[in-house]
Amino acid sequence: MDQRAHFSHWFLSRLCLHPLSADLAVAPKNKGRKIAMRKLLNIAAVPLLFLGGCMQDNIIDDILMVEAEGYDYIGNDQVIGTITTPNYAQGGVSGSGGGGGPATASMMTSASAITYDGRSLVEKLTPEGQKAIRAGKLRVQLFNEALLRHGLKKLIHFRNQDPDVGRDLFLVMVDGNSKDLLQSTYQTAIPVSRYIYDLIFQNQQQNYPRSNLSTVLYNYYGYNTDPFMPIIKKEQDHIVLTGIALLKRDQYVGRLNGQQEAFLLKTLIENFNYGFYDYTFKPNQHVVLENVNSSRHYDVKNGNSAEPNIYATVTLKGYVRQGNPLLATQDYYSEIQTGIQSEIKRALEKMVVGFQKMDVDPIGIGDIARSYTRHFDERSWPERYPRAHFHAKVKVMLVETGISNVR
Repeated sequence: MDQRAHFSHWFLSRLCLHPLSADLAVAPKNKGRKIAMRKLLNIAAVPLLFLGGCMQDNIIDDILMVEAEGYDYIGNDQVIGTITTPNYAQGGVSGSGGGGGPATASMMTSASAITYDGRSLVEKLTPEGQKAIRAGKLRVQLFNEALLRHGLKKLIHFRNQDPDVGRDLFLVMVDGNSKDLLQSTYQTAIPVSRYIYDLIFQNQQQNYPRSNLSTVLYNYYGYNTDPFMPIIKKEQDHIVLTGIALLKRDQYVGRLNGQQEAFLLKTLIENFNYGFYDYTFKPNQHVVLENVNSSRHYDVKNGNSAEPNIYATVTLKGYVRQGNPLLATQDYYSEIQTGIQSEIKRALEKMVVGFQKMDVDPIGIGDIARSYTRHFDERSWPERYPRAHFHAKVKVMLVETGISNVR
């Protein structure tokens, strides 16, 4: 008899065989009520014991924890799926991340298989694992462009119903092949899954808008808004962030390239700190504005009309870390401030026009219009969105230009 069965037998004997020992001195009327209550508790406890006995053990030394999944579409609803799992060494070694932590870089394992779109890779690859495979530590999920063009509907629904995966998981588009990216070696001592996760996380603290499984699900299932996700690419022995993939519902329709366009999108989606913007005020002369504080405010006029007007006010307060020494003069200060405001205003309005032409709404302009319009006509919004007029107003305040104040 195993430990669970022994405990169940002991517990039931204690619970069921001695129900009357404490009731001998109780009045007859109350005794019947207490006996009935004991029987009810006995009946309720039995299924709990069976459920407890069916819980699956997950001992870290006896399982493989999947940290990254990659999907490459090959047609006919089939994908090549790749997983990576780190094996943890006993004790620390040099280069393991400091502090005598576990060494994982040289002990990464990966596996690939052909499966159909939407099926769990863990289920598919379990027969090949020397240990049980679990997805509870999944950090990143990668897709090549072909799969995003095919659509992520099945996979999104699967992940929404999956209780084993956290909502801070990053969904990422890969320029190239997900399998090659996950199975390559890089100039880092940490697993590739953590490398990708840290790369995206630190960039989302700066120029890139926040995007993870939670935001993708919100934008996918929500009204009048569309998901987006970061794009990464393998370059020799490094991985770089190259832009943002734009999705219409679950399908890829376009992209924003580089940190500048990511910065512009972020100013319209969230308030943030620490971003930076590179402004070319003369040929071969640059000013880098490092953002200290960014905020945005919206207003909507005639939200139910055929051509609504959306007004966005973006305020950027930052300082210049790189620039011409003439910035120390008041004339240059005013010129740079005005120039940055005008350039960002034009760029924001041009970007939104591009979204309207692609019929994609990563900003959630439809949701903004709804929140500012009484009795909003949501049914007709998809037809009215391409005709909406977006107006940007940008306020830039340069608080410092290095270690001296320009004022």
